[in-house]
Amino acid sequence: MQVRVVAPATSANLGSGFDVIAVALDIYNEVTAEPTSDGTITVTCDAGSEPGLLDPDSNMVCRGYAHACNALKVPSQTRGVALACVNRIPIARGLGSSAAAALSGVLIAAALHDAHWDDPHVLALVTELEGHPDNAAAALLGGATISIADGPTVRFAVHEGLHAVLFVPDIQLRTDAARTVLPHSLDRADAVYNLGRCALLVHALESGRFELLRDAMDDRWHQPQRTVLLPYLPALIAAALDAGACGAALSGAGPSVIAFTDADPSGIADTLQAAAHFTGITGHTLNCALSQAGAHVEMTP
Repeated sequence: MQVRVVAPATSANLGSGFDVIAVALDIYNEVTAEPTSDGTITVTCDAGSEPGLLDPDSNMVCRGYAHACNALKVPSQTRGVALACVNRIPIARGLGSSAAAALSGVLIAAALHDAHWDDPHVLALVTELEGHPDNAAAALLGGATISIADGPTVRFAVHEGLHAVLFVPDIQLRTDAARTVLPHSLDRADAVYNLGRCALLVHALESGRFELLRDAMDDRWHQPQRTVLLPYLPALIAAALDAGACGAALSGAGPSVIAFTDADPSGIADTLQAAAHFTGITGHTLNCALSQAGAHVEMTP
């Protein structure tokens, strides 16, 4: 038997929706899995992948698979698998690469060991590894998602016509490092500021009133604080908006920047690249659509 999982990149927060809102993007990782008889988990990756991904103890696909096998109480001698990964989602760039990988591992274990888990159960297992459900929810369900701690996850479709423009820096930033600069508490004015914009963000995405995204993607909870680590962020957001983007924000914990447009994205991409060069940060741009489809599992005999 062979199992193939395709999982999308995701962008969480989108400014005001900190730890709550995420969208799926049409950049996809692929993992192919075949069971083996020796009880070991092995992994190979496509050319150009980081060497550390070849270590099963740190590779999140392997960890997701092992975590799900533990939940299923699969004996160690029968959980052997050979995993082959094609990694298209930039790693440690705020585009949900870790969530896509962990989700792929859990879905592979469910397929190979005949677990009839529903989406909430799968998401709970991935969240145990990730620490928060926002990226994993969008990767699993597609479209846009609202994740609530100790509560339900809701998917909604983003209105047609919205495209994403990403500036992906060459530098990496781990989510745990990006969280070290965040405040432990907020004053009431800042809380109200973000709550209103988060509600507006959901309405704008779902209704197609994309002109509201400029205000909806502003926030006081995490982006101003993270400029300590990412000083180019305000300049790139401003450049994207000046070039006609409907809205722009840090993608996840960064360091990537995401801008949305319902028009030709090429001018925004060029402007982001130029603004990054001016601020001294190197990287590249990506234009992509939003993905209404989440992770997909294929099984062949």
